[in-house]
Amino acid sequence: MKLIPTAVAAALVIVGALTHAAEPVGAQTPNPADYSTTITHPLFPLSSLGPKILDGEETDADTGETIKTRLESRVLPQTKIVAGVAVVVLEEKAYADGELIELALDYFAQHRDGSVYYFGELVDNYENGVLKNHDGQWQAGDGQNVAGIIMPAVLTVGETYAQEHAPGVAEDKATVISVTEKVTVPTGTYTNCLKTLDFSPLAPGADEFKFYCPGVGLAKEEGDASVLELTSVGPAPTAPAAAAPTVAAPAAPAPQVTVPPTGDGGAAPTGSVLPVAGIVAAVLAGLGGVVVLAGRRTRR
Repeated sequence: MKLIPTAVAAALVIVGALTHAAEPVGAQTPNPADYSTTITHPLFPLSSLGPKILDGEETDADTGETIKTRLESRVLPQTKIVAGVAVVVLEEKAYADGELIELALDYFAQHRDGSVYYFGELVDNYENGVLKNHDGQWQAGDGQNVAGIIMPAVLTVGETYAQEHAPGVAEDKATVISVTEKVTVPTGTYTNCLKTLDFSPLAPGADEFKFYCPGVGLAKEEGDASVLELTSVGPAPTAPAAAAPTVAAPAAPAPQVTVPPTGDGGAAPTGSVLPVAGIVAAVLAGLGGVVVLAGRRTRR
C-alpha cells in the first residue's frame, strides 16, 4: 500500500476545492416539497438497503498496535423533521476491538434533482463503555448550519462538494477522483464505483479514500494505516414511515457522470470536464493508486 506524498495530497484537495462552489444550491432555505425520504441514488440507495456491516483494521500511530474495527448501519423505521424537511434516519455504530466507541443518527433526504442531502447527525461518543461527549454533532437549521450534499446527482471527476455545513463543528468535503473503479470486497466485486478523496479543513492530514458502488453504497475505505470493507448487506425490510404529510418530490433523474479521457485501456468513457480534472486524473495515474487516512470514523 503506497502513501500519497503530503504535497501531492494537499494539491489534490486545493485543486478540487477550486472546482465547485462551497454552498449547496437551495440549502439555506430548503423547500420541503423538493425533498423525499425515498432515497434511490444508485451509489447511495438507502431505501433499498437493509443492515450493513463493514469490517477492517487500523494501526495505532502511537503504539503500533493493530485494532479491529467495525461499522454497523441500518435505516430506522421512523423519519424525522430537520430544518422543515422530512429525513431518513440512518443509525451507525462504530466499534474498536469489539467496544462501542460511537453511536450516531445521520439524517438524509433526496432532492428532486437526484442529489442526496445530508441534514446533520446526533452523536454519542463512548470511552471504556461510558458516554464521553457529543463531539461532531450538528443539525441543519441550527444557527449557521445548513444541509450539505452527501451524493451529487451529477458526478464530475475533479469536482469537490461540501458534505457538511456546520462552521467549526463539521466541515467535511469530498473530491471526485474516479467514477469507473472496480472494487472487490467480501460481499463481491463491483464495477463503475465512485472513488472520492474525503477531507476536512478542521482536521488537516486526516484524508481518506472512499469507494461507493452501485446498489450497495459505501463499500470500502482505505488509508495509510487502515482499511474497512463491506462484509454484509441485506435488503430493506420495509420503507420508513413518514414523519408528517409532505408533498412527494418527483422521481429523481438518473445520476450523471463526466470523466476525462484516460490512458487505462479505455476503461473510462471520454467526456468534457474542467482542465484541472484531467490534471488530477493524471497525477493519480502516475501514483499508481495511493491512499491517505488519519483515523476518522467512516459514515454512510
